[in-house]
Amino acid sequence: MTPEEFVVRWVPILSEGALVRFEHGPPDSAAFIHTAVADAFVASLGLKPIGYNWELLDPSGDEAAPRSAMSELIGAVSSDLANPSNPWLPPEVARRCAADFLALFDSASRTIVSNRYDGIWNPIADRAIEWGFVGFDKDRIALLLLAAT
Repeated sequence: MTPEEFVVRWVPILSEGALVRFEHGPPDSAAFIHTAVADAFVASLGLKPIGYNWELLDPSGDEAAPRSAMSELIGAVSSDLANPSNPWLPPEVARRCAADFLALFDSASRTIVSNRYDGIWNPIADRAIEWGFVGFDKDRIALLLLAAT
């Protein structure tokens, strides 16, 4: 999957339930640890770096694995951001969206971080409720930022 394909396929669907910002580009070659890579990218987009508050997720674990990127992505798009007791995307659609985001990166070397875990988040934008994911490999970095409308 390319970033352009992700935009065409998912941004309109996700925009029905949230404010969506999807950005991509090459990663900062000077940054080495996941927090520095994510911070450099979000700062380049005018967003707030959060340092060690990025939650490192398991990029390849199945949904049941602790801190699974797949599970966190599904959680982000399957329930209303402002009121998680209300559904957003159906489970099978949420699962496809999460899989497509993960497919943006080389499965052998991808890293996925989130600004939110267990309902607590560290904001990177000026929104009351948001959930952000930064994924990267050696060639590409992308931000998927969802904010409650």
